[in-house]
Amino acid sequence: MSPVRRATLLATTLLTPLLLGLPALAQPAAEAAAVRVRTGQHADRGRVVLHLGQVPGYSLRKVAGGVELRLRGQYGFDLSGIRRLAELSAIEPRQEAGETVLLLRASADAVAEAGAFGGMLYVDLRGPAAPPAPPTREVAQRRTLDDAVKLGLLQPEQARLMLQAAQGGAPAPAPVPAAVPAPHPAAPAADDAAALASRPAPPPPAAPPPPAGELTGLREAVLAKLAVLNGLRPADTLPPLPAATAAPQPAAPAAGPEPVPAPVPVAQRPSCPAPFSLQGWRGDDAFAERLPALRTALARSDQGAAEAADLAEFYAGHELSREALDVLNAPQAELPAGALRERLDRVRDIARLLLGRPIAPGSTLLAETPDCAREDLPLWRALAAAASGDSAMLAALAPRARAALRDIPQPLRLAFVQRLADAVENDPATLRTLLGAIRPATGLTPAQAAARNWQYARLARQEGNRADEAQYLEQAARGPGRTLPEIFARARLAAVNLGRPGAEGRRAEAQINDLLRTYRHDTVGEEAAVAYATRLLDQGALAQALAVADGASQASARRVESRGAVLAAGALRRLLAEDQPLPADEKLGLFWQYEGYATPGERGDDIRLAAMRLLLQQGLADAARDLGQQVSPASARAPAAVLLLARAEALAAQGDPRRALALLAGLPPDEHTRRASAEAYARLGRKEEAAAQLEPLRGTADLSRRAELLFEGRAWRAAGTAYGALLRDADLPAPARAEATARLANASALARERPGVAPELLAPEASTAALLQLTETPAAPGNGIANVRNAIERSKQIEALLPPVGGT
Repeated sequence: MSPVRRATLLATTLLTPLLLGLPALAQPAAEAAAVRVRTGQHADRGRVVLHLGQVPGYSLRKVAGGVELRLRGQYGFDLSGIRRLAELSAIEPRQEAGETVLLLRASADAVAEAGAFGGMLYVDLRGPAAPPAPPTREVAQRRTLDDAVKLGLLQPEQARLMLQAAQGGAPAPAPVPAAVPAPHPAAPAADDAAALASRPAPPPPAAPPPPAGELTGLREAVLAKLAVLNGLRPADTLPPLPAATAAPQPAAPAAGPEPVPAPVPVAQRPSCPAPFSLQGWRGDDAFAERLPALRTALARSDQGAAEAADLAEFYAGHELSREALDVLNAPQAELPAGALRERLDRVRDIARLLLGRPIAPGSTLLAETPDCAREDLPLWRALAAAASGDSAMLAALAPRARAALRDIPQPLRLAFVQRLADAVENDPATLRTLLGAIRPATGLTPAQAAARNWQYARLARQEGNRADEAQYLEQAARGPGRTLPEIFARARLAAVNLGRPGAEGRRAEAQINDLLRTYRHDTVGEEAAVAYATRLLDQGALAQALAVADGASQASARRVESRGAVLAAGALRRLLAEDQPLPADEKLGLFWQYEGYATPGERGDDIRLAAMRLLLQQGLADAARDLGQQVSPASARAPAAVLLLARAEALAAQGDPRRALALLAGLPPDEHTRRASAEAYARLGRKEEAAAQLEPLRGTADLSRRAELLFEGRAWRAAGTAYGALLRDADLPAPARAEATARLANASALARERPGVAPELLAPEASTAALLQLTETPAAPGNGIANVRNAIERSKQIEALLPPVGGT
């Protein structure tokens, strides 16, 4: 490689981490060219890429209907180049308060992750992981023959012939000399036996072979599988092991194939140490001496894979995970395979876990061994659970992860515990278990001591020990404030002092607001916002608390559900409670503004159902019905939810009263179900059946509604009786009493019956009194012409007293 190219590569390697960390220098101009958006489908995810040129501040959060990407500034988008993704149904851009919002329509269980590189911003969308497909018979045969070749039980040519015979005489590839040495068991497995036979085998690595006892177990298992494959006794057809690794042969069976041994249950497997060690990642030399040597070796190798792995492990060992990922993401001059490929993938996944980012389920860190239980596996699974937010899994793995941390170098052990502890929320038992791994640590740097004291303060807070919390916070905040734990401790101290009276409380509030402005899009800002919003909630300032929690939810772009989002959801629950002294219209306005924090699924259904109840109280049945369609099926089966859904269907203009009656049929009859049934029957025009539902109820509103339904159904006699019962209610307001009196008079006149109500209960109106007088005038006896004339005259008098058509 020429000196010019070598210098260019070295300069690029040195400057790339610095350039990637620079903040945006200016906001994009509104008249700039549209940002090109493209999509790409990968095997395990769908990716959306924005070609911004200069990446501004951004945030990513889960909202109802998908994932919301917010960019600081005004942007236009060119969506003509996007392709269909399995994880994405639509992309909807909009402008909002000086920010550009890109709504990515995805499923409710999709996992989103954002990142930036080379002036581009990407969002990865992953659906729920599908279970791996079971291996086919042909794949199992190929794997068995591969293992046999690696163990020296077969030559490649023998494996090829056996595979051909097992597949029914398939064409065989060209043979290779039988004298090719068999690869060591640690060598990378071939794609299949035929491919292994068609290419020269690599020379065996320099690592010493495993003990003969381990080969004995492997050889016995492979012999049993080969016996099933070829139907012959393994001792009659297969060559012995080489002399250097030969082991005592088991007695051959009498005849026939041996059964394939069943796998050993995980609980019964013996433990085995980790297949790799982190001890040498930091190196023995000083950081300033070791780093130039590693970078020089990488530059001289023209981005060699082994040199990249050395440098990445060195960075990860010194907790410089972003720098490690930059090295691994740089273009490489060679395509590594086998053990080297596994080593690169391993350091990449460890760096991602140190940053709190999820790793693929198929990572070698999470893979089980077939014949023993790895002692380090619980640690990697716990870190993966912490990155994905699976607190239940993390709590279950915490004791075994603590045991696995004993073999980790102290600096990395502190970093791992910090990452695990950060993921523990309101679980002091799990947090105490994890912190036990770093309690005996000695020789800590000021930054490490601050990190440990910060976690101890969190534990004291979760256990309710305020005195210990304050002591640990003060110890953590003694440093110059350049590390996150120190800043976290100062933010928490300010939050503790928020409730203090006088100048100290005002100073603490100013500190919190300063942290909110300075670290708005960082986890420090999230911590400060959560503390401030919690204080506002305690004071009952729900609107201000929701606004602060909304800002806190955007603090970490890589967390789908942040602590701020959880706090906003809690504020919504308190907002919709009936005992809150806020007007109903203000409650609904705040709900519609922040309804995105009503978490999709069962966890947010209580918020949606509370909002439905408030909407129905305010007569907004159509809005309540639309909201009810977002309730998950599991929550919709609860009796209280069924009643709300039925009321919305019965009262909404677009609702289905028949569906409302079907929902109510499964509920026990009470006053609430009777009222909802009455409204459903009324919507169907069955007024008397609707009134019958309200007959057992004696509330003023129920009596009034029942009389109204009978009057609308032209059941005059029953309506008169119902209005008479309503007028006997002492709590009936004067305007309602006047209307009830008029309707009583009309119904009694049309039914030609006396109302049977004391005059002092009637509203004093002339027309009403005249109508009641007519109802009291008996008909003349007989059937003569006089009676007919009296009836006609009576009808004219009633018509003159009744209100005009369209009146009241």
